[in-house]
Amino acid sequence: GGGDGGDGIPGGEGSQPLYDIAEDAEEVSDETATPEPEQKQEDAWKELVTPSDEIEAEEGERSGTNRCVEVVVEGWPQVGSLPSETELKDMLNVQEGHIFGYQDIVDDRRLLEKQYDEYIASVQISTEFVDNKSNHQRVRYKFKPYVYSGIDEISIKGATLMPAAAQEAIIKSCLPEDVYKVDIGVMDKVRAKIEKWYQDRGLPFCYVGYFDGMDEGSLRANVIEAKINDVGVKYTKTRLAGNDSDDEVMYSEGEVVPAERIVQSAGFKKGEHYHIDDGYDAMNNIYACGLLDDINIEPEQDLMDPSKINVRIKVEETEPRSMELDLDWSFQMKGPVPQLSRQALIPGGSVEINHGNLFGDSQSLSVSLSSSDWRSPGADLGFQMSYTEPFYAPNTSRNAQVFNTRKMSPVFTSPVENEAPPVFVDRLGAKAWTSHTGGQDNKVEHALIFQQVTTCDENGQTVDKGTKAARGYYAESGPPTTLSGNGKDLSLSYQHFTALDNVQFVNGNQLGTRMLFQVDQGLNPRIPLGKGRSIGLSGGLYNKCQVTFTKFMQMPFLPKLTEDNVWVDRKAPNTLVAHARAGNCIGDMGSYDYFSLGGPYSVRGYGYGELGAARRFLETALEARVPLRNYGLPGIAYAFTEYGSDLGSARGLEGNPTEYYRKPGRGLSYGAGIKLLGACRFEYARDCNAGTGAMFVNWGERF
Repeated sequence: GGGDGGDGIPGGEGSQPLYDIAEDAEEVSDETATPEPEQKQEDAWKELVTPSDEIEAEEGERSGTNRCVEVVVEGWPQVGSLPSETELKDMLNVQEGHIFGYQDIVDDRRLLEKQYDEYIASVQISTEFVDNKSNHQRVRYKFKPYVYSGIDEISIKGATLMPAAAQEAIIKSCLPEDVYKVDIGVMDKVRAKIEKWYQDRGLPFCYVGYFDGMDEGSLRANVIEAKINDVGVKYTKTRLAGNDSDDEVMYSEGEVVPAERIVQSAGFKKGEHYHIDDGYDAMNNIYACGLLDDINIEPEQDLMDPSKINVRIKVEETEPRSMELDLDWSFQMKGPVPQLSRQALIPGGSVEINHGNLFGDSQSLSVSLSSSDWRSPGADLGFQMSYTEPFYAPNTSRNAQVFNTRKMSPVFTSPVENEAPPVFVDRLGAKAWTSHTGGQDNKVEHALIFQQVTTCDENGQTVDKGTKAARGYYAESGPPTTLSGNGKDLSLSYQHFTALDNVQFVNGNQLGTRMLFQVDQGLNPRIPLGKGRSIGLSGGLYNKCQVTFTKFMQMPFLPKLTEDNVWVDRKAPNTLVAHARAGNCIGDMGSYDYFSLGGPYSVRGYGYGELGAARRFLETALEARVPLRNYGLPGIAYAFTEYGSDLGSARGLEGNPTEYYRKPGRGLSYGAGIKLLGACRFEYARDCNAGTGAMFVNWGERF
């Protein structure tokens, strides 16, 4: 259309409206021709436009199709929450270089009026020919933002969580420059400050719903503080689709964990505000049951009522019954080279069988067997049978375990190779405990442990004293291995463990604080009967406690990461880890309960127990981490220094094993390494006591 006098006859010249958007635009027939699909590219549209001097003028007619050669935006307000002019143009149906029709302009008008009705009072769309030969046109969008006069106050309504002082501060900071005159810039500023106050406090579903009161001389921001209304559970299961992708199947009933138990563990309550930490806490509380492989918390605003939030919990259950088999091979090292032998080819490993939802309320039972030599597993067979009730009480599980384990004692080792034969600690017993989770990775456990502890040699024979080589034979004058003196102790103890942990991963690197506290109380009264006899338990009366503090912080003296660095560039922070661990014990305790110093999780650069055994100790460490992902490489590079000391407490231990095996009792180390393949650490550490260094490969996090 378009033409002389606006009568729709082709042939007009100059700037005249092509389309007049009327109120009855909605009545346009669906039969209107749709634009031809064309791919938009930067400046490519110019090649589609035929130069005017190449078009042959015909009197009373124009040539070609209706093609937009320029989009002009006038009066579009530049405020924080609105898109820029460039972003606005990308949203439109009418695009530069493309064919357009009447319906495209109608759709643009509807979109703009609906999406920005709070900011824009009116939208006028007109077109004009760019020459007198073709149908090439310029489309002009003219906006008129709202401007309110006679406004003598700004108020906030519905902000029940915001203190009056905070509301007053926001209002004062948003007063307009022109008295009694408010434009959308002021409205956007009020909205942004109110919503930022809520977002800074972890309340994403509290926001400004709309403004009103302008007719009464007041700009009133109406705040919606949405509350939890409904909590539901959806079960998912990944199914191989056979086309290099997986399908997600959803179903309403769980096989292992009932939906009501998941809702109960999540802790969401109807009528409460949704805090962003509620999602983290819910995931940790639900994961604590140990019967789910994956959890997603999806809070959504109710489409019918914006003041309500519906929370959907999507979970993927573990298999109700499973069996796992692990095999491993151990090689003796001669220098840096592993030695191949017939014994090394015989595998060890473990078998674990799990049964979930044993009695219909998510109870689980697992049994595992392990041995270092499956050819003759009876020599060092270890077993463990565990029973768990994950929903014994709100956020509390009840557990029972029967176990038999064997580990080499780090107390009866010598820095000199082959000087001391190894002593193994065999534990056979039962443990019952409750575990309460609360908040992000916070945990409190209470346990009662009854066990028989036996110290033995490589052949399984009981030993009651440590030994070392002297003049070609082993001297049996070393420190005792048990309190009873016969290589066997019967012990009952209470254990308390508390973890306060808010550490989070930021693109693969940790930030936060972790504090651990553990107390072991020996409950083994023993009454002497005379003539060397006594009655009671031989595990000793003692109190043993240890405290661990670890702080993961962004590297001082370096620029902090911005939100764009974290969320857009996906960069990880350079971090400094400060770590300290201390412990103390009073009373009588066996060698199997001594604190030992040295090792990949104590003081790096030394072997397990190489620095000595202690009644009390102190460890400190500093580690600087640089994530290589910021430079397009995998892994994390780090440098560290560590120090540990027995604080002179080794002399208070029975037989003083530190002095007997000529261990230093303290040590300093430093080094550097790289973490790859998840938690595999390749590191060089220097032993400052001996003045030597070595390469180590360890698995797992140091802190």
